Amino acid sequence: MDDDLLGLSQNWVQSVDDPSAPYCLVSLEEALENSSLKRGINRRDFLAELLKDVHHQRLIPLLAMLPRGWRQSPAALPQYLRGLGTLLGDGLISPLMLAAFADDLQHLVPSKRGESPTAVDRWGQRFFQDFKGSRSKLPIQLDALHIQCIEFQHAEQNESKTRSRFTLRELTSLGGEIIWSNHGLSYLQSEDARHRNQLMAQIFNALGSNVLLTQNSNINPFRFEGQSSGKDLIATLNARGWTCVAKVRTSVASFGLGASTYVENYNQWCQIPLGVPYRTGLQGKHQNEMKALLPHACLEMELTPPEGESVLLQYYQGTEGLNGWAAMNDLDRPWQNGRFNGTVCYSERSFTGEELAAAVDLCELMGAVHNTESSLTRLHLGGYGAIGFCIDSTALIEQAITGRTRLFPLTLGGLWREKLNKQLNHLLEKNLRPHGDSVERYRIALESMPQDLFHNSETREDAERRLFASQPANTPFLLIQDLKQDRN
Repeated sequence: MDDDLLGLSQNWVQSVDDPSAPYCLVSLEEALENSSLKRGINRRDFLAELLKDVHHQRLIPLLAMLPRGWRQSPAALPQYLRGLGTLLGDGLISPLMLAAFADDLQHLVPSKRGESPTAVDRWGQRFFQDFKGSRSKLPIQLDALHIQCIEFQHAEQNESKTRSRFTLRELTSLGGEIIWSNHGLSYLQSEDARHRNQLMAQIFNALGSNVLLTQNSNINPFRFEGQSSGKDLIATLNARGWTCVAKVRTSVASFGLGASTYVENYNQWCQIPLGVPYRTGLQGKHQNEMKALLPHACLEMELTPPEGESVLLQYYQGTEGLNGWAAMNDLDRPWQNGRFNGTVCYSERSFTGEELAAAVDLCELMGAVHNTESSLTRLHLGGYGAIGFCIDSTALIEQAITGRTRLFPLTLGGLWREKLNKQLNHLLEKNLRPHGDSVERYRIALESMPQDLFHNSETREDAERRLFASQPANTPFLLIQDLKQDRN
């Protein structure tokens, strides 16, 4: 158990209502040890092959996911990541390491002046890209949105017919034994709904970017259904019979990575659940440091029309290079993202009505502050980590609306909190046009939101509360099951 931190329970069922588990699950350790990798490739070569197979941006979380024995050999990492690679090879990440790496990354990697697009560019763009990379203007009405989704879907389906099928060898340089995707799974929503999610995410981002337009700006505000802010659009949708609700959500983070392997004994593809184990910095009842799986956190917003599928969006500070809304277009991974089976953990409090409007106002203010700070100081990955991971940005929203947060670990450092507050002051001097009381709420949240780098007798109890609240109630991961048994 000490090495295979992503070990799986043999008794796990995906749902109490449906005890039959249609998915074959295999731990990453088992998949590595039982594949031809064990017989035909050493660990050093394995890590080198990963670099060819996985983009460097996604390599860091993958290195953290590997069992210790498979990451203890040096690899041809980029120079600025070699120190981190050594640390990950020797042990687990911790909140302190996350904070240190996020801060140092901004200094270790040379910035490129004039690099485009910036976080502000991404956030405020009024176009979308299709699967070929062609640009089209964002629709400004629901009817036009529906038409564009249909056209996009038909064009993509026609294009897919002309593509040649990939062989397993082409899917991965590791010979097809393990592929870094969830082969054979379907999406949670239809293709049409996923296109609508993508468009609506950028529509809400474009609406949010209007707060940066001054009274004297020669650029007209972006409008959708005649509205120029997210909360006004939600009010319009409510008036037309839509149901609009948002909740703080956590799930086991996989950073967009999936994995699967073909098991001949079962004559089927088996899925490999992934996660990032980490040291919490908190002591359990058995005097050992508690370990957990790093969560992905977001503010999930569900917009349900009178008929048809819901629009599913998520707000967070992401690796996509901006702070803002993104589509929630997940594959159906019931061991990780089941919205109703306990593998996703939701806050008890739902945001509707005035609270939802206040939350959307905050998202727009934070988008302005965080994306401007990232753009002006040329932060890497849109400032991801330095000005907050997804957990920090979501916790700021929750802290600002409810006065407390249930998320752990929070690593936003004091220096970066000061920089964000200073950037807010600068934008207000430049005639930033925030909505409601979002400025006051944001300032208070920046000051009062917890930080999980060090704890004492006064903060430890709340940190433990947030740690357990951020882990799923239903999970196949033995690490999380053991964590709950180790609770004081």
